[in-house]
Amino acid sequence: ERATVRYNSILVAAEGSSLDVGARALLEAKGARTEIISRAITTGGNIIARGYIEGSAPEVKGHLECRGLILQGGGMIHAIPELKGNLAGIDLSHEAAVGKIAEEEVEYLMSRGLTRTEATATIVRGFIRVDIEGLPSMLSAELERAIEASEKELM
Repeated sequence: ERATVRYNSILVAAEGSSLDVGARALLEAKGARTEIISRAITTGGNIIARGYIEGSAPEVKGHLECRGLILQGGGMIHAIPELKGNLAGIDLSHEAAVGKIAEEEVEYLMSRGLTRTEATATIVRGFIRVDIEGLPSMLSAELERAIEASEKELM
């Protein structure tokens, strides 16, 4: 009872790559909770981001969030959020969005002195920023290094 699971993923697909990644949570005990968060970025590769939450016990709560950003043509992001409720009184939700960087955001940052590349990198960094509750500092530093390496490849 009252179990909690969190799943966070950051996916980056360069040209020629294919990723099919996801998480599945079965909430079968009273008060169980889950949060599945996915960020997907493509610069020409293909991404399938799956998420599935099933609630079958009283007072369960689950949220699924998938956001995708297409930075260059030729790439594809397919978000597949699924919810299944088997009992009254459960609370399951999802949100999914796939799109591009808004030109107005880039122009705003450029009006503040950033180059187009710097503005785009700033927006991408904000997009992939996922606060992972309870992540040890050593892993947080490793994640930061991976984000920086991905930024260099994306730009």
